[in-house]
Amino acid sequence: MKFQVIKKDGTLEDFEKGKIERVTLAAGLSQEQAEKLASDVEKWAKSTGRKKITTLQIRDEVVPELKKLNKFAYNAFVWYQKTKDHGLNSGESE
Repeated sequence: MKFQVIKKDGTLEDFEKGKIERVTLAAGLSQEQAEKLASDVEKWAKSTGRKKITTLQIRDEVVPELKKLNKFAYNAFVWYQKTKDHGLNSGESE
């Protein structure tokens, strides 16, 4: 089942688990951990039966798993999300 992500600005884009892999790798997970986490989030999203899921719902799935896997990666991810939410990062979209 293909589904879309509702971004904060209301726009829609196709779900790409690669985005979760990239951001969690950047936060400090290993390639294997990032791939597994992204796959787990994708499975969760499909299991909801919804055709659209918000970025916040995805974040709510990613954050607790990151915290379990790697405290450093969790802290880096949370910091990045906070700075992005407050417009302190330039250029990169969610």
